[in-house]
Amino acid sequence: MRPRGAGYVVRIDAPWQDFPTDDPATDTRRMNAYIERCILEMPEQYNGKHKRFKTRPRGEARFYA
Repeated sequence: MRPRGAGYVVRIDAPWQDFPTDDPATDTRRMNAYIERCILEMPEQYNGKHKRFKTRPRGEARFYA
């Protein structure tokens, strides 16, 4: 996000080589590591507080306080 809400800058990286593989766990670790590196470049712009699971089945514990 640009300063003072002046829009966004979008970066499109080159496609990954050898992806996907036959190992979903390895692919997931690779993807999560990439996302983490991107977040660490500008952590102040990452909204990690999104409450995705807003409803629960009757009797199930809530995810959020």
